[in-house]
Amino acid sequence: MDAFMDKLAQKLTAQEMIKANAAADAAEMNRLKNQVAQYEGLLRELKEISNKNAQTADNVNKLAAESLTRLENTDKVTQLIEESITKIKQMQHNDQSVQLLEEKLAELKTAIEALLAELTEHVHKENVKVYRNVQAVIVEEVAKQNDMLHKSLSGNAVKINAIFGISIAALLTAAAGVVFQILTYLHII
Repeated sequence: MDAFMDKLAQKLTAQEMIKANAAADAAEMNRLKNQVAQYEGLLRELKEISNKNAQTADNVNKLAAESLTRLENTDKVTQLIEESITKIKQMQHNDQSVQLLEEKLAELKTAIEALLAELTEHVHKENVKVYRNVQAVIVEEVAKQNDMLHKSLSGNAVKINAIFGISIAALLTAAAGVVFQILTYLHII
């Protein structure tokens, strides 16, 4: 009767170890699910940042289009000035006021061209700033994601190794129990 009770106690101990391992595996699985949910949240945040960057790029494109429209208007003004100079020359060829008017119109044309060059340079600088800001945000977020993933994987590797060690120990214990039961059954022990 004592041998039967010992065998029953050993079986319960092995079953309890198996249940404990299963519970530990389930807890690890839940933790991994939570971690995946966190990663999905971070990915959503990254998508939101990407959408904001796309909106900023659209705004920059709109500003560039407006600048081009202004440039076309500037070209029209320049053309009108040149046409006016030609007509004035035709009307009064030798008049001194025509020369003064021509000089003023030439100065106006030079000022418009300088303004156009300045506007083009300003738009370019703003585009470069936006590009660098977007690039910096993306690089920073990717670095954070990589660090978090590396830390998570390192922690998981340690835990998986621990679970593997416990599983090996449980297997060896179960094998030893089977050998012990066989030796007891054969009345060797």
